[in-house]
Amino acid sequence: MPNSIGGPRRPAAPVLRIAVAGLALALISATVGGPAHARPAAQSSFETPSAVGATLESVLAIARKLSPELMARALDNEAAQAKVMIAGSLPDPQFQAMSDENRSDTGARQNMMIYSFEQDIPLWGRRGLKRDIARAEVGQTQALARNADAELTERVRVAFARYYAAYQSVHRTQDLHGAMSGIAAVARARYGQGRGEQAEVFRAEVDTTRVATDVVRLETNLNAAKGRLNALLLRPAEAPLASPARLPPLPDGASLNGSQLLLRARQANPAIAADSAALHGAELNRKLADKTWYPDVTVGAAAIQRQGWGPPGYRAWVGVKIPLQWGLHEGEIRQAAAQAQAAQARLDVREQQIESDLSDAVASFQGSRRTADLIRRQLLPQAEAAVRSGAAAYGVDRTDLASVLRSEHDLSDIRLQLLAAEFDSQRALAAIERLIGGDL
Repeated sequence: MPNSIGGPRRPAAPVLRIAVAGLALALISATVGGPAHARPAAQSSFETPSAVGATLESVLAIARKLSPELMARALDNEAAQAKVMIAGSLPDPQFQAMSDENRSDTGARQNMMIYSFEQDIPLWGRRGLKRDIARAEVGQTQALARNADAELTERVRVAFARYYAAYQSVHRTQDLHGAMSGIAAVARARYGQGRGEQAEVFRAEVDTTRVATDVVRLETNLNAAKGRLNALLLRPAEAPLASPARLPPLPDGASLNGSQLLLRARQANPAIAADSAALHGAELNRKLADKTWYPDVTVGAAAIQRQGWGPPGYRAWVGVKIPLQWGLHEGEIRQAAAQAQAAQARLDVREQQIESDLSDAVASFQGSRRTADLIRRQLLPQAEAAVRSGAAAYGVDRTDLASVLRSEHDLSDIRLQLLAAEFDSQRALAAIERLIGGDL
């Protein structure tokens, strides 16, 4: 047969020209577009058009709606708001009904009933301080809810960007596999026409098989990325996802001023807001502990009913607790002071950590974005031109097969590098927006 490796050799025929033309067309179509403006790939077993996952916005909406953590934070906030009502209320009064007796002049026992009502009343502004402490806790739970939402948003953004990068990596490598199959076909045609070496056919087929194994590996990574994203949506790991259409646009460089971002983080970061609210509550609690030496009062009144042997009577009293337990009160004051100092220290640590994380995220974003721009504007067009030139030159015996294969692999590696740089940019952007507490 003319295309078999061990077949007879004969002069060049139209079949070789047809194979070379088909290879050039495949290579040119494979090089049109790339990760930054990826074309829709042929559907495979992991695509379902009707499934979720096409855009980040749709995925985020589902994740926020179903997140058990956000639901728990909302319930925590509701419980904290109820504590404000509790802190502003007086304790329940105590009612007593007591049977007593008295003896008459003749020594007869005479029964009487005493009905009393007793109420503890906090003084010295304790109720107001307790109410303010509860309100500070409400502020803390609200900030923690915002922080949970920011962290969920970051996880979903990173998971979606990973899914997009894995999806595009599979299809870009499938493009390479198609191109390598075309090169192998041309190598077989050249060998059948006596214009090539048998080693070139073996080399092309080995490279084609190697790329096929890369496709399998990348499909495994894609399935793992799908599982991570589905987990955030509370779906089974193997649930279908739509093909990712696009990544969110990146902000311009003018919005990445480090000092301005740090100022925004200190003002709007929900973790800092939560620690600030906790510090405010701890300081109020220290003020409340300082009043432990000032006693509260208990007021009471009672009605006396003498059953048929005398007129009714009344009682009224005021009770005061005497602060004699020095160890108890000193311990409460020291505990509250230590808690306030610990809250201040936690806030300081949080601010330092956010400043460090923000600096790292900004540097990572700028570096990955510059890398992606360089690859997209210069390196990728150069590699695509090299592939087209090599394919045409190989068809007319102006270059060897090794050069064609190397240029194809280089182009595929550059595309994967661009996808990795875009993923790093999205991951750094998600971290920046979490740290500053809002969108850039």
